[in-house]
Amino acid sequence: MNNLTDYVLAIGTTGSPPVPDVAKTVDLVPGDGDAISSVISGLRASGLTPADFRARVVFLVPEGIGGLVPYAALCGFAGRRIDVYADGTVLEFSRLDRRGEAFVDAGKPSEFLLWAQVGGPTAEGVPTVQLGTGEQRLVSPEAASVIRYAARLRMVPPDSARDALAMFVLVSALRRRADDRFPYLSTGTEPVPVSKEDPSQGIDLEAVRREAARYRQEFRAARKGAEVVPPVPVSARNKRLAEANAVDIRALLRRLGSSPDERGLWYCPRPRRHSDGGETPSMKVFGDNRTRCHRCDSEKLGPVRLAVDVLDITPDEAANFILNSDRVVNMCAA
Repeated sequence: MNNLTDYVLAIGTTGSPPVPDVAKTVDLVPGDGDAISSVISGLRASGLTPADFRARVVFLVPEGIGGLVPYAALCGFAGRRIDVYADGTVLEFSRLDRRGEAFVDAGKPSEFLLWAQVGGPTAEGVPTVQLGTGEQRLVSPEAASVIRYAARLRMVPPDSARDALAMFVLVSALRRRADDRFPYLSTGTEPVPVSKEDPSQGIDLEAVRREAARYRQEFRAARKGAEVVPPVPVSARNKRLAEANAVDIRALLRRLGSSPDERGLWYCPRPRRHSDGGETPSMKVFGDNRTRCHRCDSEKLGPVRLAVDVLDITPDEAANFILNSDRVVNMCAA
């Protein structure tokens, strides 16, 4: 377990506890406006840059749930989870397993869940689940299904800063796709949602994360002093890999033994990795000619990477397979 003295940078906000013996401290004080614009304004005024997050960083959480919004912004700006100091304890969230699919669920609900809620009293008109405490299982399969598959999720956290942050990280990991997917910060008393994008449901922490990530991109776009160099000729090997990646991934999926259902979801060609033997379609094909199984893949895969993973072969062998060729690429010329 880390101590505060192990960190190079400590980030505080309004109400954060004072900490000694940290090499550098920065304040993120929200500005004016709504919850999202004010925390992004505070992030801009803090002077933090993406380079700061190359070091060991800890967020100093104020009492209660007030630290959830700035924490969501810091995660978006850092591009990862960061550790926190809450209620006198360092919580090493950066070392947690990111694979939310490791939690067993009860399967995809039979009806589409537009909104759901985790925590708090049972909400009228909104499916509500709880996380277990004490000796109970932390997340039941039924609760995991609701948290994972709801299009929008309200989260009513406990009053303790430490417990609220722990709940937030767990729920976000359960909803993970390519990245952790943040819930709405809710009181549990909001009106019944009327649409998927209902602004009356609390603070959209996923929108906070995305706004902070966009701010991070501004630093990349504004970098100066980049040297313009002559283009490097593309090697024969890379041209062949690009050609293979241009092949329709649907055709490759069929060659790998997959097929779509009536909704357009595909059966995963890696059934051994599925608890049900791959009997439930779990792959979505995207418009950029990539696919992703929500059980097997942490991100979208193109044709070459999919063939490599399914067939346990090299990228060059995958290109040959996709292009129906026995051609051997001269690696020395690559």
